[in-house]
Amino acid sequence: MSRLAGPAGRAGWGLADQALSSLSNLAVGLVVARSSSVADFGIYALAFGGYTIALNVSRAVATEPLSVRHSGDRTPEWERAVRASTATALLIGFIGLVVALAIALFPGVPSKGVLIAFAVTMPGLLLQDAWRWAFFVIGEGQKAFLNDLIWLVAMLAIFGGLYLTDTASAFSLTLAWGLGAVVAAVAGRFQAGIAPRRQLIREWVHRNWDLTPKYVGELLAVSGTIQVYMLGITAAAGLVATAGIRGAQVLLGPVNVLNQGIRMISVPEATRALAHSYRRLWLVGLAISLGVGAGAFAWGAVFLLLPPAVGRELLGPGVWAQAHAVLVPVILLQALGASNAGAFAILRALAAASRGLGVRLVSSVVLIVCGVGGAYLGGPEGAAWGLAGASFCTLLLWWSQARRAINAHRRAADRQPPPV
Repeated sequence: MSRLAGPAGRAGWGLADQALSSLSNLAVGLVVARSSSVADFGIYALAFGGYTIALNVSRAVATEPLSVRHSGDRTPEWERAVRASTATALLIGFIGLVVALAIALFPGVPSKGVLIAFAVTMPGLLLQDAWRWAFFVIGEGQKAFLNDLIWLVAMLAIFGGLYLTDTASAFSLTLAWGLGAVVAAVAGRFQAGIAPRRQLIREWVHRNWDLTPKYVGELLAVSGTIQVYMLGITAAAGLVATAGIRGAQVLLGPVNVLNQGIRMISVPEATRALAHSYRRLWLVGLAISLGVGAGAFAWGAVFLLLPPAVGRELLGPGVWAQAHAVLVPVILLQALGASNAGAFAILRALAAASRGLGVRLVSSVVLIVCGVGGAYLGGPEGAAWGLAGASFCTLLLWWSQARRAINAHRRAADRQPPPV
């Protein structure tokens, strides 16, 4: 029992923490959906995708290397690494701020306010995420949970003020969500007892340069692919199609609770399993994927069984009508995508960055071709089914590469001379 208590406890805190984080994203998605037109919600979906790109760049450069190379106990080396990684995340946030504001200055850009709200809170959003990872790599998931709770409470307090003063809009609600993250980012500095140190950024990037370019390419392939196929679907079938797919994804937010919550603790757990044996590494990966995949399908089934009136109340009649039409394929898309979590953890534990990048690049092409092609052939429903089929193909590719990576690592270990 004690052997299982550690991983089970860390997984529990990971899921609980991600539940709060996803609840924040779910809340802002629902209130924006109810406070805007279908077309405006489509613009919000595209802006949220831009934030996801910035978040993934930050994780690739700042927090993924921290998870791979500094998982364990709180040590002076961990403290120095966290000072460097949080400073790096903050710098990426300011770069994202500048880029988003520059895009907002272009003439003809619709719903500039939503884009500006994302921009001005970007540094806080990325720093808050970096604190969460820093806590998880040393097994202090309860601190990450408290930090996300601070975000949620601050956001809800601002939401309350907006509704009491009748100033709620897509812009103000998005800004309130981001400001909640800023408050939590400040709190994270005091929870950790250390502060970001910009002087360490260059050292951090240099020391992890063997990993970060591949991680950046891999994670940009994920978020960039989403943006490309969403833009392509918009071009092929209109903003209504984009709003429908994003609306269904908002309802399936708890799938991200499972997916992201497990991913946050899966790499440290896979690294510990590798230290024991390759067989344990494989079994840990399978357990992760089966658990996340089953949970994702179960949550999707809940919305298939609920009365349509519930969906209309959550998303509003316009967005719900579009989301309901694509709900089944989007459930498959989310669940199959989540089921690669175990293979992802295996590749990270083996430091097989090149294999991970290769999978992402191939997956990107498959998702874009199937999603946009489906939109041209069958409108919103064709796009959603195309993405679901592509997700199944990429799941097979992930596990094929995980198996090959283990075999390659075993062969390399066998060639190593025995210790003297």
